Amino acid sequence: MFTYYLKLATLALKRTPVLSALMVLAIALGLATAMTAFTVLYRLSGNPIPQKSDVLYAVQLDNWSKDSAFDEENNLPPNQLTHGDAERLMADAKAMRQTAMRRSSVSVVPSDPEVRPRLANVRAAGADFFAMFDAPFLQGGPWSRADDQNEARVVVISRELADRVFKRTEVVGERIRLNDEDFSIVGVLDTWKLNPLFYDITTDTLSNPEDIFLPFSVATAKEMDIDGSINCFEPPPGIGFDGLRASDCVMTQYWVELPDAKAREEYLAYLTAYVAEQRKSGRFPRPDNNKLSNVMEWLSQNQVVPDDSRIFAGVGVAFLVVCLLNAAGLLLAKFLRKSGEIGLRRALGAKRREIFAQHLIESGLIGALGAVLGLALTLGGLAMVRMLIPRFDKVATLDTSLFGLMLLVAIIGAIGAGAYPAWRACRIAPASQLKTN
Repeated sequence: MFTYYLKLATLALKRTPVLSALMVLAIALGLATAMTAFTVLYRLSGNPIPQKSDVLYAVQLDNWSKDSAFDEENNLPPNQLTHGDAERLMADAKAMRQTAMRRSSVSVVPSDPEVRPRLANVRAAGADFFAMFDAPFLQGGPWSRADDQNEARVVVISRELADRVFKRTEVVGERIRLNDEDFSIVGVLDTWKLNPLFYDITTDTLSNPEDIFLPFSVATAKEMDIDGSINCFEPPPGIGFDGLRASDCVMTQYWVELPDAKAREEYLAYLTAYVAEQRKSGRFPRPDNNKLSNVMEWLSQNQVVPDDSRIFAGVGVAFLVVCLLNAAGLLLAKFLRKSGEIGLRRALGAKRREIFAQHLIESGLIGALGAVLGLALTLGGLAMVRMLIPRFDKVATLDTSLFGLMLLVAIIGAIGAGAYPAWRACRIAPASQLKTN
């Protein structure tokens, strides 16, 4: 019977092409608006590293002024550490893995003198960084902790940078010149996407991971510029990089990997003891406010997902509901226009449930056609988002799993919208229609 009802639905659409097209367009527009908004929100609010998000923790210590909190409204400590605190925590190495890090930039000087140098983003980090964040290696591997301690001139570079500078990716063991010094390449990362870029919320969280990674100790020794936020509650005791190093200005991100709840509690106890020791030298005047936030807690705390995205998604869903209600009104008008035909079929023995099923299938067919058109409009909407907001180029892309959801929503929504019109159609009394006609 389903095939028969589907054939009837197809014929019904052909008999009223304009009305049918309006219903398909209404569903497609509502679906495209909702799916465009939901896709962006889904990409922004997703878990960037689901396999490890519950064991990676951002470390916060409240070294701020006794006169005011870093975040008065939420009583939160700074979202970065001082350079000195980060170095001491790294030296103690109390976690399973840990890394201090910050972002900088360097000039990459090609060996070919005819090729102009170009700037590249740098992530100064510890050797544990790559294992902590599951960085995918195409060739080679990370440097060692000994390299951290010895300020070894080693780097890991991205596949994209290798292609740009060397025109190939098999470059482990070769040297690359950064600013005024040569570094040995120990690893090449494969294409790596993190949405959002959670490990440093002081920079653009929609950007790609950096092109160059080098030891944190080397960035310190070379006094590399800091590309990120530097927050101070009092002026540094000196000028330049040395002044920042000796100050209570926060400028360094610090992450640890703790495999279970026991390790987390032990690390919190260690932080408490560390702060108590630092108080002896006059630091940390505020009450203890040390925090360990896992990845999703960190994203929520720092409101990485813009409120505008949630509002846009809400408006999109509301618009979809309005479009489905409009489609329901058009379906009701269409079905009631067929009262004579329905009455005749009922008089010839068709049961109410058969009439109801036939019109529900017609509604579902309209929903399926709306989904197909909605897919094209969604792709167009996402392209427009990428054009208007270039920084959304990674998140404004249709997820394959969302396509199936979109098709399901369209069909169920159309069937839901057609349920009342179909019920009204099957309630038509055959006798009255036969007398009228």
